[in-house]
Amino acid sequence: MLFDTVLLELEGVLADTHALRRDALVRSLADDGVVLTAAAYDVRCAGVPVREAAAAGATEGGQRLDDTALDLVAARAERYFADQLGKGVSLAPGARELLESLAGRVRLGIVTRASRRDVDFVVGLAGLDGAFECVVAAEDVRSPKPSPEPYERALERLARRRPARPISTLALEDAPPGILAARALKLRCIAVGAMPAFHAVHADAYLPSLAGQSLASLNALLGRDRDGVRGGPAPAATGRGAERGRK
Repeated sequence: MLFDTVLLELEGVLADTHALRRDALVRSLADDGVVLTAAAYDVRCAGVPVREAAAAGATEGGQRLDDTALDLVAARAERYFADQLGKGVSLAPGARELLESLAGRVRLGIVTRASRRDVDFVVGLAGLDGAFECVVAAEDVRSPKPSPEPYERALERLARRRPARPISTLALEDAPPGILAARALKLRCIAVGAMPAFHAVHADAYLPSLAGQSLASLNALLGRDRDGVRGGPAPAATGRGAERGRK
């Protein structure tokens, strides 16, 4: 076995929240007259902390907002996201099956940009209470991804029960900030979901989705000799993940 610990980003890997996050920020910026396209969001804002995403989105829309305006945009975006999340969210394709494959065979944890409230809601709604040995949410760190601090916190918490070694830990991430955070600690990392190839290239491997994946397939994917990003270039994503990326 190449790894004994798997740490997942909640948003975009475990739960299909990409469109909710995008629509919430687009709507919030529009309240201030800033137009942000879905394509621009995917390139500039996906996976970025909300306030930073607001700043990037405003710049992409040709406007520069002051600190107070950015705080308001971020707060509205969080509220819009929470409102939509409260209506229900689907697990990402293949996520439940993969967790079932990994349960009891590796240690599982969530390392996410989402709030603790959102984590508890999604995990509870999916009936996954008790599946994860640790959860590191947005409130648990001072420096969010791409800082390695979220992963450092996760490894520290796991080590209280049993030592967790970076060399045997796998991260599943949906966006560049998370990939860079994992790689900063030399964790193996698989990029998951529809994303531009120049984003996925920072990971050890790439999967269009978790559908059909298992412990054995992840081990096999990471066991191959490195030759760029394995698993195929991001533009080749098919199915639901690809459809999300084209919105």
